[in-house]
Amino acid sequence: MTAAAGRGMGDARRCVARALRAGWWRDDANGGGGGERASAVAASASAASGRRRRWRRRRRLASVSASNASASASGAAAGWARSLDDKLRAKSTTTRKLPAQEEAARRLASGIGATICVRTVLAPLERVKIEYLLNRSALKPEALVRSIFTKEGLGGFWKGNLLNLARTAPYKAINFCAFDTYRGFVIKAFPEGSDGRKIGTLCAGAGAGVTAVLTCFPMDVLRTRLLTTGGKAKYGSLIQCVKTMYTQEGLSTFYRGITPALVSMAPNAAVYYTIYDGLKHRRMAQLDEELRVRIAATKDTRERAKLEREYPSKTVEASNMMLFGALAGVASEASTYPFEVIRRRMQMQGGRSSASMVFGREALRRMTVTLRSIVRKQGVRGLYAGLGPSCIQVLPSASLGFFSYEMFKLLFQVD
Repeated sequence: MTAAAGRGMGDARRCVARALRAGWWRDDANGGGGGERASAVAASASAASGRRRRWRRRRRLASVSASNASASASGAAAGWARSLDDKLRAKSTTTRKLPAQEEAARRLASGIGATICVRTVLAPLERVKIEYLLNRSALKPEALVRSIFTKEGLGGFWKGNLLNLARTAPYKAINFCAFDTYRGFVIKAFPEGSDGRKIGTLCAGAGAGVTAVLTCFPMDVLRTRLLTTGGKAKYGSLIQCVKTMYTQEGLSTFYRGITPALVSMAPNAAVYYTIYDGLKHRRMAQLDEELRVRIAATKDTRERAKLEREYPSKTVEASNMMLFGALAGVASEASTYPFEVIRRRMQMQGGRSSASMVFGREALRRMTVTLRSIVRKQGVRGLYAGLGPSCIQVLPSASLGFFSYEMFKLLFQVD
């Protein structure tokens, strides 16, 4: 007997007991009427107990049915969500793949276009930094700006900008392109979120910096020679500078100071690209998740199709893009700036040069001698001469650089 049936029989017994206590069992004046009424009460109690049992049974069946329906609905919703995830994931992995050469060409074009725009805008800050770093100006920034304007006019702030563009445009283009290419190899080799992916991204940044330095360093040496005080009078034009340096100092002089450049650029680029790439992809993951939620909540078919075309996110908001670039630029610049000072000073050293003075043990010895000379004459602060203007320049340079590069990539339709 079930618990519900037991409770029903108990109710019937209590009804009968109440009837007996009320005296309904005695015969009335007509004889036998009380017994009939007691039987009727007992029958009514039994019927009520049966109704209660049937009601409880229907309630249990309804509860089980509702539970099954809820589970079925949850399963259907989960299945639809999985179907949506699979659809969006398939869409994100089936984007049109460009040939490797065309992809590299578009990235290089994006880097060149971005660099021309940014460097032309920031050329005045670069000129002020060079005055502090190489010509060792003791003037305050506002006095230095007035001095340049008085002596050379407004065009003095863009002095050497064409040469700077000839150096930085291919340099930044190769840097950006190399990082995207190396990072593509890392993405194929390691799964998302793994330690291998993180270390690989760090190495991709360092490799991009080294690749760009080895390719474009001679132009940096020429620019440094021409921009220092008396450089234009001594060497004349760019072509004459190349001839004079090659004749008097040899071919290896175009790579003088490359050792500290490589030593500084590897960690500099690693920090620069790792911070920016990490912040950017974290934000893109948030945007993708927000887009998924919007797609799942949208009932209108056309609106859902429109949102699905936007998945996955191609880039982050312009404000976040510039913020991430600025943070990455300042962090990388401040962490490796002493190597920048040493490199510039070594580039200014004259005399015959040989391959052993540019690479290897002799290059490291000359780098150490230059470091000691700076510290002895100017103290540790000398290693950070011009850091303020450099960071002021890096803030807009890094933020606008990444923003411009991402915009040009969207224009050229390349990842």
